[in-house]
Parts: sequence; C-alpha cells; structure tokens
Amino acid sequence: SSPQTSALQFSSPLLRRFSERSPAGDTYMKASQSHDTSSVIQTPLLKGNGSTKQSAPTVEEGNSSNESFIYYIVYALVNSIMCVPCLYGYASVIFSHPIYQSHINALSKLVILSSVVHQICFSIFSSLPFSIGQVQDAGLIFLSAMSTTIATSMLEGQDANDTEVVSEIVSTTIVLLGLATACLGAVLVVMGKFRLADAVAYLPLPVVGGYLAFIGYFCLEAGVALCISHPIMKPSDWGYLFDDKSLLLATPGILAGNFLTLVSRKCSNEAILPISMVAIPLAFYILMYLCGYTIEDARDGGWVGERSPSVPVSDLLRLVDFHEVRWDLAKDLISTWAGMVFVVSFSSCLDVAAISMDMGESLDTNNELMTVGISNFVSGLAGGFTGSYIFSQTIFTYRTNCRSRWIGVIVASTFILVVISPVNFLEVTPLFFLGSTLIFIGFDLMFEWIVEVRHKLLLSEYLVLLATFVAVQFLGINAGIGLGIITAILDFVLATANVSTIARVSRRSLAMWRPQERGILEATAYNPDRAQILTLEVRGAIF
Repeated sequence: SSPQTSALQFSSPLLRRFSERSPAGDTYMKASQSHDTSSVIQTPLLKGNGSTKQSAPTVEEGNSSNESFIYYIVYALVNSIMCVPCLYGYASVIFSHPIYQSHINALSKLVILSSVVHQICFSIFSSLPFSIGQVQDAGLIFLSAMSTTIATSMLEGQDANDTEVVSEIVSTTIVLLGLATACLGAVLVVMGKFRLADAVAYLPLPVVGGYLAFIGYFCLEAGVALCISHPIMKPSDWGYLFDDKSLLLATPGILAGNFLTLVSRKCSNEAILPISMVAIPLAFYILMYLCGYTIEDARDGGWVGERSPSVPVSDLLRLVDFHEVRWDLAKDLISTWAGMVFVVSFSSCLDVAAISMDMGESLDTNNELMTVGISNFVSGLAGGFTGSYIFSQTIFTYRTNCRSRWIGVIVASTFILVVISPVNFLEVTPLFFLGSTLIFIGFDLMFEWIVEVRHKLLLSEYLVLLATFVAVQFLGINAGIGLGIITAILDFVLATANVSTIARVSRRSLAMWRPQERGILEATAYNPDRAQILTLEVRGAIF
C-alpha cells in the first residue's frame, strides 16, 4: 500500500490497533461485534472532532427486569475461572529466576492478592460499574526483568542455597517491585489529572507492536517452562524439549494452548472459553482415574507440582523484612521502570479505547487512566504488581447486562477465597494446564502482532516491528525499545521524504477586483512569461 493510503486508513495508533482485534494487554476473549466509531469515540489517541469535552458513558446499574444477584454470582465465577489460572502463570513469569522457586506458592498468592486490590479499586473508582481489573500482561516483562536484576545482583559472591540470602532477595524484590508499581500509579494519576494521556501516542506503533509480540514469545517461553518445570530464559534453553520426558510434559500444554487460541478466535459464544478452561483439567483427572493412576503417580511423573506446606495469609506478611531490603538496588531499576511507565500507560489507553469502541459510548480516557493509576498506587503500597483493565472480561460482563459493581465485589471475594484457602493449587492443578494459559496468551499475541498486523502496516513499518521484536530478545527491553524508536524515526523520515513533493500550480486570487485592477494583475502578476506571483503546493507530512 502507498503511504497516502496508509495515512488515510490508519490516521491514529488506535485505528490501526483495533481495526479488527482487541487490545494486547489482554487476550482472553475477542470482540465479536463492531460499531461505527466515527462519531462516538473521543479518546486522546483517537480524536474525532477535536473536542476535549467528553460525555459520561450511559450505563445503568441494576436493571431488576433482567438481572439478579444469581446472575452476578454466575458471571463473576466465570470471570474468576478465566483469571485465576492466568494469575498463577503470571507469577511464574514475574518470578522466573530459580532463586524464587522455594517461595513460588506464597508469591503466587501475592499476585492474586494484588489482583484483589486492583479489582476493588476498579469497582470503586471506575466510571464503568462492571469493570474487571487485575494484574495484567503488559508490565510482566518489566517486572520480570526487575526481579531478575535484583536476584542476579544480590547473588554475586553468595550461596544460592543459603536461606538468609534467599530471604533477603525475596524481601528486596517484593518491596522494590511494589515501590515501582506505586510510583507508576502516581505518574498515571498525574497524567490523567493534567490530561496528558495524549503523550503516550508519541510511542511509535511498530515499536509497541514489536514489544507486544515479544510479550507473546515471553509468555510462550514461560508456559512451556511451567509445563516441564525447567526455566527457559534464552533461545538455547529450548533444547530441553529434545529430552523425551520434557517433550512429553510440554506437548499437552502446547496442544491445549492451541486449542484455547482456536476457541477464543473461532467461537462466537463467549461461554465456550471458560467451559473449555474447566474441561481441560477435568479431562486430565478423568483420564488419570480411568488409567488407574493416583495424584501421587502424577506428581512423580511431573504432571502436577511438588507437595509443599500450605501458605496461610500470615506467611504472606512474613515474606518481607524491611531490615533485609537492599534499597541501593533501586537505582538499577530506574531505566526499566521508565520503559514500564510508557508501555503500561499506552496499553491502558488502548484498553479504554477498545472498551469504548465495543460499547459505542464515549469514555474519558484521562479519567480512566487516573483510575488505573489509583489502582496501581494502592497495589504497590500493598506490595503488589502492575495491573489495568481486562478488556475482554469487562466487555464480556457488559454484554451479559450484569452492569453492577457487585460483579467486581464477587470477583474480588473469589480471589480472597483462593488466597486464604489451605489448598496449594500448584499441588493439584495440572502444570500443563497452567502452562497452556500462558501458551494461549503467547500464541495469540504473536499471531496478532507478527501475522495479522502485516496487512495493516507499510513494509518498512513492519520491518521496524520485527527489528524491535528481535532487538528486545537479544539486547534487552530498554535497549531493544530504544533501538526500535530510533529505527522508527529513521523510517518515518525516509518515508515522508520519498512522498513529499513541491510543485508549481496555477492559481488565481478569489478576491473581487475592479476591472482595471484585475487587468493589472493579469498583465503583471499572472503573466505567464514573467509572472510576479508564483503558487507552490507542498505535499507531505504536517509537522
């Protein structure tokens, strides 16, 4: 396609991002209906008429004719079924370094507890009473990079088997990641308060696309690693799959991830995905029973997690000892934190725009960004992690007509039940199922941002996207994104230089002149042999 056509079709990042699909920050469900958004979308990144005044969404709470508390419970449980397995997967991504594995049960519950805080904040502060918010995938890589940096720095010259060293690393990681999340929330609140959400539009779309594709690859790595119980941190680690046992353990997770991806994309009935997520572990247990195996046999084979003591809520409070925190490591996380601010704010704006488009209602993006900021600020102070709107589940709840804040309250309550439960879910849940939820997210993101996006971008833009994807893999997050931005700038300069033109055109003044004055103009100013007025037309990007 020509640059002119691309400019017409994709005049803003959100038009490109949502021309067919839902946002990357979230891949559980896909929008199945479209709306004419030319007159209703009033978001900073997708301006219609230039007006800064936005109307509040016209959603109603509690329509007694078609809603009841039973419906709230049912649909809240559906949301929880989709959330909880992913949250366990997210915990394995954030704390991917081997040093955290001895505390992974408690850290997983800490991620779920953080989602409780997010959901409560969204239920209180969001203009959407049916909103669903939790720890989200947009900030996972940054949190993982921070936790790995902390672990690597503190293990220098130390024994990784020393329990005191492990305790210091866990304490430092939880506190500094919580501080980073709280600071992120404060920045988002300021951005929303002073209506600065426009600023995130300056991050080039191909760069964001390359990063989101890498999130998909990272989730794929983490999902397979969860299946085989071996960390996959670099491309060479895929060699684990050459081992027969590891390949056997990973195959069901990869197949289940593919199955969930197909269900989410092909099935229009939104109940099929949560049913499928229940059916996969259920089928495992039925097959295990029919074959005469016990849960201990499955554990010995590596299909479920190792037995470990239950984690009461009081143990979560004992994870942190402020006297052991290495505050000096905070400076090493600043550059990663800065990148996280841009990406999470951009992703949150995409989520809000996608919800607005699906609802056919105008939403104030700056106001919703403040809600995301408050949620992250409170979550960070509680030792939690970054989160945002979950687009698919928010829209799913909206379409059920259960537009009440009770939905969020019940979802948060189910999360609390998981946290206080004495059952260690990693001991009884098939590891391949937990891994499949991450593989599902990974497949979906990579397919969207490497395959589907191709026809939406110019070839040069697509190459920038691929370059960013590869650069983040081999150079790290900050260097990869920085290189992607520089490449995008050069591509933009070259592309606009190639299509920019300047040409002389024939134009006449439209002013009304007396006959004598018009004669003078024609004889002098517009004389074709010695014209004193030239009209030049410049075509290209407007800066």
